[in-house]
Amino acid sequence: MKAVVFRKGQFQMKEIGDLQPNKDQLLVEPLAIGICGSDLSAVAHTDDFLESVRKAGSVGQAFDPNKDLVLGHEFTAKVIEVGDNVIDYQPGDLIVVLPWVIGDDGVMYTVGYSNDYPGGFSERVLVGNGGHFKIPDGVNPYHAAVTEPLATGYNSVLRADIGPDGGAIVTGAGTVGLGAVIALASRGIHPIVVSDPSVKRREIAMKYGAHAVVNPLEKDPVEVYRGLAKDSQRLHVFEASGVKNLIYNMIDAVPHYTKFLIVGASMEDNLLKPTSLINKNITLDFITGPGYGETSYTALKETFEDLIAGKFDPSEIVTAYTGFDGVEHAFAALRPGGEQKIEQVKILIVPQLDGDGIYAPDQIELPKI
Repeated sequence: MKAVVFRKGQFQMKEIGDLQPNKDQLLVEPLAIGICGSDLSAVAHTDDFLESVRKAGSVGQAFDPNKDLVLGHEFTAKVIEVGDNVIDYQPGDLIVVLPWVIGDDGVMYTVGYSNDYPGGFSERVLVGNGGHFKIPDGVNPYHAAVTEPLATGYNSVLRADIGPDGGAIVTGAGTVGLGAVIALASRGIHPIVVSDPSVKRREIAMKYGAHAVVNPLEKDPVEVYRGLAKDSQRLHVFEASGVKNLIYNMIDAVPHYTKFLIVGASMEDNLLKPTSLINKNITLDFITGPGYGETSYTALKETFEDLIAGKFDPSEIVTAYTGFDGVEHAFAALRPGGEQKIEQVKILIVPQLDGDGIYAPDQIELPKI
């Protein structure tokens, strides 16, 4: 089967071995695959990425960079075949995939970060028996691929425990930051100020419920927030940009008792001055996946339920499409060099699309399923 393989800093289309599910696995065919910020980090900062997952004990994500790796853990798929022990899914089901699988060695792997278990940039993928969401009729199975990255933003809001008297700044309006905006708006939080250099991303943030948007290269988002918020409100900053030293540079401007929820993964060391944090009673909360005591990923479930209920339009986030041949170009478009601004939000990889171009939504017709 065909797959886009990453190895030693290069992408290449290759034929890889066919997959066969064991009794506890599903074999699925990816429909649409997103590129996560962690994928960008794994490609651009491979050594640092691997050092961080190893130190965290995340054995299931510690791939060998000298061997073929098929990335892609944000995706929707069609179930092709199920193992004997699988009862909740059947061939033909369309699902939002929870990207995990238990290998034959008993280890749980994240598909897309294992050399042995390819991710969504392949024609077939093996996934575990559970946690996937069935896509109902009437919901676009391509657009539903944004569920997992949006859930990261939702998760930061759930973990913030923000009440109706809280206010928010969201730094970075990629998919994760926009997920935070949607979740904040649904809770009636005011004000919501979004900071991002991209015109396109700021426009989408306004559609999703932001009360003000700011280009941080031109204006201080904290100044804009103070003009909208009451003095009694506690500021929550949802840091989804991963910009180096952003928190350090904001400390002097934010009010006392500000709470930072960090979901943007900077791969570089960042400055912090503990005395400044202490004197202002600043809280830093670093967030990924289920919170302490959670037995399932609550944020993913809430995001999917809001999506199928029509509480937001997922297509707004999808700014482009490409096929397998365009994967390398899509990575470049999401992390351009120099002073070039990132104007894309979510580029979906649709395996059935031909060519290596990056196509705007109005330039293509998605394959019928």
